[in-house]
Amino acid sequence: MLLLALLNKVVKQWRPPWALGSGEMLTVYVLLVASTGLVGNPWSVGGALAAIISYPFGPSALGTGWHEGVWPHLPTWLTVRHGPALEGYWYGESGPYQWSTIKVWLVPALWWASFVGALMSVCLCLNSVVRKRWADEEKLAFPLTIVPLQLADERFGLLRNRAFWIAAAISFGLILWDGLARALPSLPRIPLGFDPTPYVRHRPPWDLLGNPVGWEPAMIGLCYLMPLDLAFSLFLFSVLANAAIVLAAYYGWSFDYSGGTFPYLPTQIAGGTLALAFGFLWLDRRFLVQVLKQAVRARSPFDQTERREAFSYRTAVLGVVLALGYLVWFWTRAGVPGWIAVAFFGIYFTVMIVLSRVRAQLGPPSYSYEFAMPDRFLRHIAGTAALGPKGLGMLYLLFPFLYWQDNHPTAIQLEALKMSEGGRMQRRRIALALAVVAPVTVLWYFWAQLHFGYRLGLVSARSSPAQYQVGHWLTQALDAAIRQPTKMNIGATLAMGVGALVTLALLGLKLRFHWWPLHPVAFPIAYCWQITYLTPVIFVTWLLRALILRYGGLRAHQTALPVFLGMLIGDFTATALRTLIFPSPGS
Repeated sequence: MLLLALLNKVVKQWRPPWALGSGEMLTVYVLLVASTGLVGNPWSVGGALAAIISYPFGPSALGTGWHEGVWPHLPTWLTVRHGPALEGYWYGESGPYQWSTIKVWLVPALWWASFVGALMSVCLCLNSVVRKRWADEEKLAFPLTIVPLQLADERFGLLRNRAFWIAAAISFGLILWDGLARALPSLPRIPLGFDPTPYVRHRPPWDLLGNPVGWEPAMIGLCYLMPLDLAFSLFLFSVLANAAIVLAAYYGWSFDYSGGTFPYLPTQIAGGTLALAFGFLWLDRRFLVQVLKQAVRARSPFDQTERREAFSYRTAVLGVVLALGYLVWFWTRAGVPGWIAVAFFGIYFTVMIVLSRVRAQLGPPSYSYEFAMPDRFLRHIAGTAALGPKGLGMLYLLFPFLYWQDNHPTAIQLEALKMSEGGRMQRRRIALALAVVAPVTVLWYFWAQLHFGYRLGLVSARSSPAQYQVGHWLTQALDAAIRQPTKMNIGATLAMGVGALVTLALLGLKLRFHWWPLHPVAFPIAYCWQITYLTPVIFVTWLLRALILRYGGLRAHQTALPVFLGMLIGDFTATALRTLIFPSPGS
């Protein structure tokens, strides 16, 4: 966005008719974020899909027994099983542009594109329904729209601000120097983080606190955008969560990061996420009832207001019903019982509502939500025995969509509808573009995976090891789950209830007392490695922003904001260039 904004200023000087408007620049931003968010990371959303659907059938399957224990439970139309075609993808030094290879990948790619398209369509329709309530009536802040809006719209004057450029230059220089120091060990490094692992290794229970922390300029700028109550709450709950881990180990409890044993932190978070969804829906219940009534009426007095939305309420509700019906059919075609499909998507889209709301209201610097995903719920509440091998197989294939959610496109969908205000973008057109970009992105992802995969090889040293690791770890876990089914985890289920009660109590206190310092949203997102990594920065930026507002007021905050935006944008720009100059394997 920074480079595009600078180029646009040059074009505007020499060829004004060729220059992009703010809405066109925001459209580029929105579609890039939505598409890269789908496939940009092997551990979030769909980035490891190609490896997962092919790994159990590759050369590593020899001698494992997977052909008896795993293969029968994975749908043939969603996986790639042709041995000769997989050898090139596995070892590299070949090309995928033969019909014998293309046809093996084409059918799964089309099915997955349709699945992701339906998944994102439901999210888009839900965001279209709640936009008016959250943006126009509740006036949510949408903190993470500040950066693209200020870069795209010259009326904010960000690119004319001297403090912004000074901060961006310093941030850019720090990150670029760090890249040079990594490539040339003779250069001194500027510490941008701290890894406690050497100090706590083999020192129980402190060895459980081996997660690194960092204070890169971008993280400082991102954390500064958070509201004060959320920042303080995230810091406090992160410290308490790590203290609980240490105490559990000190007293000999077998702590489990999946949430299956005491103190059940991940499962408490899952319960807290559902409680947040219940709270949001309850507070907006009158509006949602009005939407449903409006959707079934032939005409209503609210028709004029609907014209400002991406879709009419009737179209949005119908879109949700049709897309959900397709998703459930997709699961049942794979041999999974219908009740599992309904439960899965009910939980999944409930979490997506929370994700959109939290980012729109508070803009946390990161969020994982992996512990609140439906696979975790179903494993603990129903047990793997109730899910059956077919159900476990589908959960295995859907893992790319069930891990880290910090890149999930549902948030940018709602932010795009918000940024379209003031005539910057036509809301209906940007919504249609977002609906189309999801399946198109998946098809392009498969092309990129094949183009580079058959040249580099999945297990080659030139390729990213994460793709191989995800497939290896997941296939082993699926094989073990099928061979050793489990029943309902009563302790984890009770912990979900405890997490829900704690979150509802915090929500009630926050609604009843405006001075209450702990925000309920922080409880379900504080326990993840991303927040642990940012804990020192969250505390420092909270303190700094509190002092600025306390002694300088809103004017001082507005004066300081370009500095933090410069730190954020300078860091990200340098990181992108550093990746191009000093690429890591597979990048």
